Amino acid sequence: MQVTAQSCPQTSFFEKNKFTILRNVAYLFVIALLVIVPMFNIVRIDIARNEAFILGKPVSLAEGLAPVIFAIGIFAILVIVLNLLLGRVFCGWICPGGWFAEIQEKFRKMWWNLKSNSAQRLSYILFTVFTSILFAFLFLNWITDLRVLVYKTNPSFIPMWLVFLGMTGMFYFELFIGKRWCRVFCPTGIYQKITPCYHIYKPTLVNPDVCTDCRECVKNCPMALDPRRMAYIQDFYKGIAACIECYNCIDSCVKAQSEKCLPVAMGVVKELPPRDQDFISGKPLSKH
Repeated sequence: MQVTAQSCPQTSFFEKNKFTILRNVAYLFVIALLVIVPMFNIVRIDIARNEAFILGKPVSLAEGLAPVIFAIGIFAILVIVLNLLLGRVFCGWICPGGWFAEIQEKFRKMWWNLKSNSAQRLSYILFTVFTSILFAFLFLNWITDLRVLVYKTNPSFIPMWLVFLGMTGMFYFELFIGKRWCRVFCPTGIYQKITPCYHIYKPTLVNPDVCTDCRECVKNCPMALDPRRMAYIQDFYKGIAACIECYNCIDSCVKAQSEKCLPVAMGVVKELPPRDQDFISGKPLSKH
């Protein structure tokens, strides 16, 4: 018997956007740390003044480098361990570059497409310049007092401007192409794709009988994958090695299926259910 609209259970906003909300909270927490730690001199290097800070205490530049090098080492270990156990979860939940690129991707789809006019394309260029400058300030603030950019008498004035312009140019390229940066160019992403990884949790199609092949999970995958099949594919570009564990596919499925009063077809599993080779190769889902 067909379920009527009146008897269809209502899915809450949080249930439809659970992973999107949680990911944005995680991203914003990381970005807040990147702002707060140097702003309050918890750990900071100030090349312009030839000094550093540790827990608010001024120290020599050489002493300040030690915690920075330690932090870089911890970062490298964190990426390796996360990738080994969970795949590219660093890209999907922690990397601020991924968050900025994701926002850019939304504006790119609106302002930079085959139907875009000159005003829309110019808006996208200016928006990208603005976000690139913000992104450059975010990281430059770790190595110098940003006020050095307005004090011409400081010996670091020209070097810091060159660093700032170089960083802005690099970030402009990253942000202009949006999530394509994460898919193709990101060095951290490339490293994670070519190193061994064991995905404890794998997004995939768990309820094929209710899948309507609407492809919303595919349309909303930032890595241009087919989330229904990717966990079965061992490939750097089309398989699970490229997945950033964002679970956009599940949020998209919840929204699409709830509109049809159907159970969710996508889910997260530890053990993959068996699938025939035809399905893995991309053939339409057979209904039983």
